[in-house]
Amino acid sequence: NYTLSEMLRTPQFYLIFLIFAVSAGAGLMSIGLMKLYPIEALEAAGYGPVEASAIAGTAMAVFFSLANGMGRILWGMASDRLGRRRSILVMTGTQALFLFAFTAMAGTPWLLYLGATLIGFNYGGAFALFPAVTADLFGNERVGQNYPYVFLSYGVGGIVFPILGGMLGDMGNFPLAFSITAVACLVGAGAASLIRTPDHATARHHFSVHGFLHQMHWDLLDEVVDHALHPDHYRRVDK
Repeated sequence: NYTLSEMLRTPQFYLIFLIFAVSAGAGLMSIGLMKLYPIEALEAAGYGPVEASAIAGTAMAVFFSLANGMGRILWGMASDRLGRRRSILVMTGTQALFLFAFTAMAGTPWLLYLGATLIGFNYGGAFALFPAVTADLFGNERVGQNYPYVFLSYGVGGIVFPILGGMLGDMGNFPLAFSITAVACLVGAGAASLIRTPDHATARHHFSVHGFLHQMHWDLLDEVVDHALHPDHYRRVDK
C-alpha cells in the first residue's frame, strides 16, 4: 500500500499516466471528429448532406456510445483473466489499428458503424482498466488518494488531442489527426509493455536515477548510468 509520495517516485506511475492520457485523448478526439469527418467522407462517396449527417450522427450517438458503455464492463472482465498489463497493451495496440483504419472506413455506412463501435469500445475500457491497475500496483488502502493523480492524465489527454484534432480538422486534414493519435496509442502500447510490479522498498527512499531505473528493471542501463556518474569508483575497482 503506497503513499502518494511513494507512488510518485515510481516509473510505473508515469507509464500509466502516459498510457491513460493517450487512450483517453484518442477517444475524446474521436468524439469531436466522429460526426464531422464521416459527413465529409460520406458526401465524397456520393451521399447527400442530410443523409450523410444522419448516418454520421447514428455512428456517434448510437454505436460509439453503446460500445463505450460495454467496453467498461467487458474490458474489466477481460482484465481479470488476461491481467492488467496485457489488457492495457491489447487495448491501446488495437486502438491504434482502429484509428489508422477509420479514415478508410468512414465513407461506407456499415464500416463507419463498425469503426465507431471498436473505437468506442476501447475508449470505454480505459475507465475500467486504469483504476484496477492503480490498485494492483500501488495497493487498495490509499487508492482513493492515489487514483485521482492518475486520473489527471485524462485532463491532459482531453486538452491536447481534441485541440490537435480540431486544428487539423479546420485545415481539412482529418486523416492526419487520426494518424497522429494512432501513433500516440502505439507509444502507449509500448509503454504498457514496460509495466512491472514496483519495488516498495526503493520507493520509500528519496528519488534517484538509480532507484528509478531499478524500478523499471533496467539493470544494464542502470549500470551504464552509474558508470557515467561515478567513473572514479569504477577505475578503482578495475585496478
